[in-house]
Amino acid sequence: MKTQQKRERDQLLEAAIKAFDIPDDLFALAVRRYEAVGRWLSECSKRRRVEREVYPQGSFRLGTVVQPLGPRAEYDIDMVDRINMYKASISQVELKQGVGNDLAAYLNTAPEGRPKLKEGKRCWTLEYQSDPFHMDVLPAIPDPEGRPNAMLLTDRDVRNWQHSNPIDYAEWFHEAMVEEFDRLRASMMAQMQARDVEEVPAWQVKTTLQRTVQALKRHRDLFFMQELESRPASIIITTLAAESYRGGEGLYEVLRDVTQRMPDFVQRRGDEWWVPNPVQPAENFADRWRERPELATAFFKWLARAQQDFGAFGAEQGADRALEALSRSFGNSAARSAAKSIGSQFAEAGQQEKLGVVSAVGALGITSPRPAPRHTFHGESVSSEE
Repeated sequence: MKTQQKRERDQLLEAAIKAFDIPDDLFALAVRRYEAVGRWLSECSKRRRVEREVYPQGSFRLGTVVQPLGPRAEYDIDMVDRINMYKASISQVELKQGVGNDLAAYLNTAPEGRPKLKEGKRCWTLEYQSDPFHMDVLPAIPDPEGRPNAMLLTDRDVRNWQHSNPIDYAEWFHEAMVEEFDRLRASMMAQMQARDVEEVPAWQVKTTLQRTVQALKRHRDLFFMQELESRPASIIITTLAAESYRGGEGLYEVLRDVTQRMPDFVQRRGDEWWVPNPVQPAENFADRWRERPELATAFFKWLARAQQDFGAFGAEQGADRALEALSRSFGNSAARSAAKSIGSQFAEAGQQEKLGVVSAVGALGITSPRPAPRHTFHGESVSSEE
């Protein structure tokens, strides 16, 4: 394929993925909500003279957030509340209840967003009444037997402590793309005529690896739209994508290469499937597949479809056919956004050809008049020291 054609293909793909990226204003709002909670929890610890760290984890920290699907779907913001206490000095019940009490006291201050507090099996959830997201606050303590950033979480039955390390995982993920990240950030600095690269917010930089993870997550969400319980976890997709990533000149080249290589990094140990945590190899992100082997079957079925759909996009000649392939992979709204980026008439396809949901699980295309579902809305750390 000619260089110009490759650029146009990457432009279409980039525009489609941007369509389900988190909007800047909502990201900024989420940051304000997160920082407000972090400040409150930090103040609670200062009064007790206990060290505490509050920081984001998951897609919010990794820069791989995608807009959730469905009229009532919300963004999920994951926050860690790590309190510097020894395991022997506090029980899981005490840890979780203490964080719950602090959050209940926060609600008594009538914070913006009018959140309500809900208890989960491992975390506390702040459900914002006026914002299209909720915040999961995960109580944790340091893990003395792990890396410096390792932590222990309460388990679902508050019996056995669970191991985790979101900081080192995020660093591992970013290390895989650091060269491209630094290059893109420097380029944005020049465009903004900024004096220092730190003036370019890290969350505004999107590498081909981050875009690839977003693309895979959106394709998954559509594929499993009618079977939500069978969806592979985002941490599995993110880990396998980063393991498979080896750079490339263009977004589509990276997306296709990563998707083709992902199965190579799913391990088989005896009769179990394994996707090891790269910073804590004893942890298996695919442990649920042991109890529910149908989840592994669903994962490989979805990945085969993703390989097929992404391959079709690269093979199509002509903008409109390529846009139809994008619609099947990412939905009508994303395809129309891509069309607008090149001024294509396909942007009006939603009205002219009645894009809708294909009867097969999750796939989108040009079919019957059944409307596609409405799309709606789903780092740095805040620390306190003695």
